[in-house]
Amino acid sequence: MKEEQAMPKWIRLDNDRVVETTDTDPKGRFHPDLKWIKAATSVEEGMVKQADGSYAFPEPAPENAIAATPTPATPLTKLAFMNRFTMEELAAIYTAAKTEVMVEVFMDKLKLAEYVDVTDPQTVAGLQSLAAAGLLSEARVQEILR
Repeated sequence: MKEEQAMPKWIRLDNDRVVETTDTDPKGRFHPDLKWIKAATSVEEGMVKQADGSYAFPEPAPENAIAATPTPATPLTKLAFMNRFTMEELAAIYTAAKTEVMVEVFMDKLKLAEYVDVTDPQTVAGLQSLAAAGLLSEARVQEILR
């Protein structure tokens, strides 16, 4: 029996942390500012590049440690941004876009964007308009922006 070859994996780092992975060659698929590197198939989102070049999940913080405010990983690919929504949220947003012009405008701008920056005021305003339309809670908006 033939041994199956593992598919190559590409990763994108932000401050040595793996913020995104793909099994499909990213060449020409993403904005040129997004740098991808090949990695072992065992590397996962959330892992951190070690001094020896390997990847590992960070040690959990001690229970008495003060939690650091997470820094948003920007820019994101559109797919990574869309993956922050649940399927139910996306279904509601796409349904609303058929009758709510501002929701349609937000979705059209997302389609045209090369990447998504969750710190961009337009992204924040777009998500807040989805909350104002009752499509997301304010808590979900904050989760999506992290």
